[in-house]
Amino acid sequence: MPVRKPVQQELQMKIFSDNSKAGSTNNNPPNAISSIIGQDMAIVGDITFQSKIQLDGKLQGNISGTFLVLSESGKIVGDVVAETLVCYGKVDGNVKADKLFLKKSGVINGCVETSDLSVESGGILNGEIKSQTQSRDRKVADVAKTKPEPVSTMGNPALSEPQKA
Repeated sequence: MPVRKPVQQELQMKIFSDNSKAGSTNNNPPNAISSIIGQDMAIVGDITFQSKIQLDGKLQGNISGTFLVLSESGKIVGDVVAETLVCYGKVDGNVKADKLFLKKSGVINGCVETSDLSVESGGILNGEIKSQTQSRDRKVADVAKTKPEPVSTMGNPALSEPQKA
């Protein structure tokens, strides 16, 4: 059985933690993963989070939040909305993320909308990619300002100027 490497060293991890209780303190480092959905877990339903989580198991539903790490064993059948997605696993659904890191073992089957995309060699992306920074309001006037170059007849008499009789 292979030894599983921790995603991040010296993490204090909690499953579905709730730090809103009176007297509780958050001792997690700012970049720490606050929740892990284990490899043996399968969730049916939507998940919303405001922290950094790692999904090792399966999710059938939509997920939205701040920072999501989808491990090699992780699978999502549904849409993902996140500020940052690091994908080592498989997503069957649409992804909307400010930053998307598709790793060599990662697979995304669906439309992707992102402003920052990184795909490692071997990563698989099946679907449409849209940039969030593309100008969607390009005006016809801007296009009209550019004058087309004249087309050469290249010796083709059918394309030459009509002759006067």
